[in-house]
Amino acid sequence: MYYEIEGRFNMENLIFDEETFTVGSRSFPYDQIEKLEITSEPLFGAYGILTMIFEGKEVSIPFPRSAGKKIRRALKELERERTKASKVNTAGQTADQTSSAGAPSDPYEEVKKLKELLDLDIITEEEFQKKKKDLLNL
Repeated sequence: MYYEIEGRFNMENLIFDEETFTVGSRSFPYDQIEKLEITSEPLFGAYGILTMIFEGKEVSIPFPRSAGKKIRRALKELERERTKASKVNTAGQTADQTSSAGAPSDPYEEVKKLKELLDLDIITEEEFQKKKKDLLNL
C-alpha cells in the first residue's frame, strides 16, 4: 500500500505506506496509532480534517478536500490489513487460548464501531451487514 497526498496552502504532505503514516517530516507507526479517521469534510470547504490518536493525544490533520476519496481508500485498505492481521493472530490461537483470553467484547459496541467504519466508507454495506449478523448471532 502506498498513497501520497500532496499538501496545499499550509497543509503538509501525507503518506500512507506499508508500516507508517507520515505527516510532513513526522512518521507514525500504524501499530502505535489508536485511531485514524476523517472527522470533518465539509461539502463546500476547501479542506477536511483527519483525526489521529497517537500516544493518547488527539492530533487534527488538515488535508485538501479534493484528496478525500484517496484518503478514504487508504483508510479502507489500512483497515483491511489490520483485520487480516487480526484474523491471522486469532486463527493461530488454540481453543484454550481463546477461552482464557477473557470475556468477549460487547457485540453492540462492536456494531457501533462497524457503523462508524461504514459511515466513513471504510467498509461496504455488505461487509457491515455480514459482520453485524455474525456479531449478533442472527
